[in-house]
Amino acid sequence: MSVYMPRSEDDLPALTWKSWMVLAVFIVTTFFVIHPVCFRIPLPRPYVLCRSWKQSRKSDTNNDKRWFHVKVNMDMKLTPWLAILILLASTAITFSKEVVHGFVGSNGIEPYSIVILIFALAYICISLDESGLLSYVAVHVTSRWGRNGRVLLLCFYALSTIMAVITNNDVVVLCLTPIICIFSDTTGADAEPFLIAMFIAANTASMALFIGNPTNIIVAEANDISFLSYSAWMGLPFLGAAVAGIAVLYLTSLHKIPQTIAIDMTIRPRDMLRKIRQAAIGAGILVSCLIALSVSSFFGVAVWIVTLPFGVAMLLVDSAIDIHTSRSTRTLSMIPEPVSVSEPDIQLHEFPAAPQLLAPSSVTAIAEPSDQPKSSGYCKTNLAKLLKRTFLSIIHTAEIRIPTVSAVLRRLPYGIIPFSLGMFIIVESLSQQGWTPRLAWVLKRMCSSPAAAVFIVGAITTLACNVLNNLPMSILFSRALQHPIFAQVDSSSRKGAMFALIIGSNVGANFTLVGSLAGLMFQGIASQKKREIGYFTFMRWCAPVMVAQLATACAILVAELAIVQQ
Repeated sequence: MSVYMPRSEDDLPALTWKSWMVLAVFIVTTFFVIHPVCFRIPLPRPYVLCRSWKQSRKSDTNNDKRWFHVKVNMDMKLTPWLAILILLASTAITFSKEVVHGFVGSNGIEPYSIVILIFALAYICISLDESGLLSYVAVHVTSRWGRNGRVLLLCFYALSTIMAVITNNDVVVLCLTPIICIFSDTTGADAEPFLIAMFIAANTASMALFIGNPTNIIVAEANDISFLSYSAWMGLPFLGAAVAGIAVLYLTSLHKIPQTIAIDMTIRPRDMLRKIRQAAIGAGILVSCLIALSVSSFFGVAVWIVTLPFGVAMLLVDSAIDIHTSRSTRTLSMIPEPVSVSEPDIQLHEFPAAPQLLAPSSVTAIAEPSDQPKSSGYCKTNLAKLLKRTFLSIIHTAEIRIPTVSAVLRRLPYGIIPFSLGMFIIVESLSQQGWTPRLAWVLKRMCSSPAAAVFIVGAITTLACNVLNNLPMSILFSRALQHPIFAQVDSSSRKGAMFALIIGSNVGANFTLVGSLAGLMFQGIASQKKREIGYFTFMRWCAPVMVAQLATACAILVAELAIVQQ
């Protein structure tokens, strides 16, 4: 079904009550995504519903015992879909139009392919982390150059940059945040400057390659940018932003970095490498995936089609090694004499996963002591208990037989599925109700030249990251830059605005903790390690760095556009 797209400001659809309701729901949804809220809903126990009120009154002396509470988390997983249900119930949107278009995609944005790509890459990167390879590299760097605090700051920044280029910013945050906190506990050094350096480097380096950030994938897929073309355009802006970032951070943090640090030499890097075979094979699979992505640019193959086989290959490798290891362990355990068996391949990852991304559910029943009277007239729960025991038995067996696969599957960012698909639908609703055309019209008026397009879009998207979070911001602005109204600007300005959006979605996360999902993860893990980094403390550290990075990256991008135009 074709959708009418206005091509000028005179063609903009009129705003109705539906338009304002969709905008209000979008704002409220974004608020709950950034600031999740948890509350409890009282519900009657099942046996109360199966009896008459009179029987219930006779058998219960305390009416409160007839109720239990359900904990509801208004977070990134539940809130977008609750918002969609509200909009559907109010008839502000329709299922056949906004919901279907938002899910299936249009204009080059295919939500399902983006989710497949993110999960395939996430499995490879998290499997590498589970093998201990990333921790091995981090501890080796600490033990080798950790005696000088200022040199160690530069090393952590460089290490985070390299790791974020070949994996992504989320993996770097998950891996290095606990290591830096442990390093601080053992040496007494202040962890704050090192944590900030790691976080800034991870978000900056995530703009280098197509796969570094989900926002890169969204913008590149929407505009049909190949892997090589993306790398060619963003390579120099990334390097400029990285150099500007460490220069400003080094100058502003000198007073908080000790010149000498006493390193605990009992922690050996080799002890961190728990699964050597998986580490070696996983590194080979990741390198092969990057090479295949580069080659696919010449053949026009969809990126998710290239990436998915490598994710499946990593899954099969982990499964095969786990099964072989578990069989060997069971064979040794059958020996009658007591034998001490080392099982490095069965250890689960010790670092906590981000609660915002990896929480199992948004709605949880709160367990309370059972006060249900034992009577034949009450609801039967044997089937539910049997299913629960069966499920827990399957999980337990999987953790024993395929521990690496189980650990990686637990850490995958499942929350991004309902979040991204729900936000795609809501942004599609904004487009259908007239808001995206108006945003495209505003951007068109501002982008009078390539330089203006780069600096204005870069600044606006950087600020918008910290109001909307970078993922919904990227979806919204990608739609606006694709709109026929914005398409009326010259091609150089369109290209500059497109890459400035990528810069803003990455560098903007270095301004406040709510600018990206990685920021929320970073805050949660640091808090678990008793390192409280407040909103304004983070902003005081990062604001000068972000400004320097944004200005440098945008200036380099303008220079690239000028050279190409000649």
